[in-house]
Amino acid sequence: MVKITLPDGSIKKFEKETNALEVAKSISDGLARVCIAARVDNKLVDLNDSIKKDAKVQLITTKDTESLHILRHTTAHVFAQALLRLFPKAKITIGPAIENGFFYDVDYELEEKDLAKLEVEMQKIIKEDLKITKNHKTKDEALKFFKDNKYKKEIIEAIAKGDLKEEEKQEGSLEGGKLQFYKQGTFEDLCTGPHLPNTGMIKAFKLEKITKAYWRGDSKNKQLSRVYGTAFWKKSDMDEYFEMLKEAKKRDHRIVGKQLDLFMTHEYAPGMTFFLPKGHIIYRELQNLMREQYVKYDYKEVMTPNMFNKKLWETSGHWEHYKDDMFILNSEGQEFSLKPMNCPSHCLIFKDKFRSYKELPLRIADFGALHRNELSGTLSGLTRVRKFCQDDAHIFCTMDQVDIEVQKLLELVDYVYKDVFNMTYEIELSTRPEKFMGTKQIWDKAEKELAQAIKKSGKEFQI
Repeated sequence: MVKITLPDGSIKKFEKETNALEVAKSISDGLARVCIAARVDNKLVDLNDSIKKDAKVQLITTKDTESLHILRHTTAHVFAQALLRLFPKAKITIGPAIENGFFYDVDYELEEKDLAKLEVEMQKIIKEDLKITKNHKTKDEALKFFKDNKYKKEIIEAIAKGDLKEEEKQEGSLEGGKLQFYKQGTFEDLCTGPHLPNTGMIKAFKLEKITKAYWRGDSKNKQLSRVYGTAFWKKSDMDEYFEMLKEAKKRDHRIVGKQLDLFMTHEYAPGMTFFLPKGHIIYRELQNLMREQYVKYDYKEVMTPNMFNKKLWETSGHWEHYKDDMFILNSEGQEFSLKPMNCPSHCLIFKDKFRSYKELPLRIADFGALHRNELSGTLSGLTRVRKFCQDDAHIFCTMDQVDIEVQKLLELVDYVYKDVFNMTYEIELSTRPEKFMGTKQIWDKAEKELAQAIKKSGKEFQI
């Protein structure tokens, strides 16, 4: 007997192991038709995955926001299948779902005119209504399957080592010594899933553009064609999305900034902004606004160096995990880096002398310039740059003070975003990553304290 508890607290009982589709059918045939996946004990799974023991189950339908991620990831696979049908010599690499759609990086010289051909082929695959099934392969089997694709083989090795970049994590994980694959017709690819039950469920999609991207984001690697696309459950939703993009383009800050003579950029300093006289007035007024709040909330403003010896970055962990995104310099036989963030320099200030508990909490604020070695192809106006400043701060306090400090911080955030600028924001609580410094016990305690503090502030947040 398997007992399924639904979100409303109702319980469904099954004689033997079941799956989300059977659970949906036990409620109504209509629900089963729009159900595409499920959360089983908070883990996202495919519709036909076996549920062998008692579990909490949330059915995911086309009305749920997260269903778009599943739809778009499946559409990315349909794109890859269409690509290989039309261009058999192409090499597929990674194709994750992203916030408003998906992209797929391919080793093949594609042109804008190819997008229309690919869309036609994708429509054929959708009309074929191919069943999507899941299977597993060992690492050796996976390497053999992709014997002619060096990119997929590199990803498989990275999965085995646990060394995937963020956008690659949808490619897969090694569980029980095996990698997960999804198959539709003759096409098969690595993927964490879940996916739609069949290709016929895709209703509205569009291939948007082709750009260039270095393999695995490394300028030393080959430049690939990156195809962007999106998908929606209804064509009307897709039309509304593209109309919104059209309107947003009219308000693009890069265009407005030029029209109002606020800022400029130059090829001699890519990703580094020149604030012109009018723009600099706005910039300083924003700083003044924050300085007023620093006084109110007792933040102590400091100015820290722009460059540090690599020993500091080795201590902080940046040198090991972030080096490729830093500007490295050599001076008198030693390596230095422009700072990509202020955290380590504020730690140096804190530990420069013995501190009494009476000095805590110590709130250190900094408008220092930060530099990050972003790829030239990713640079965009003021939103993706190589040099920037942020109203950055670090609070040194006892664990007992975390609760009230986070509440005060959110009060400040509310004032700036809601009261001053009439904007909204969302809160995400980032938990311990696979590669972490410190002890598990400290992480667990810190995460618990932060979550409690946010709840006490009456805010909603996501993990």
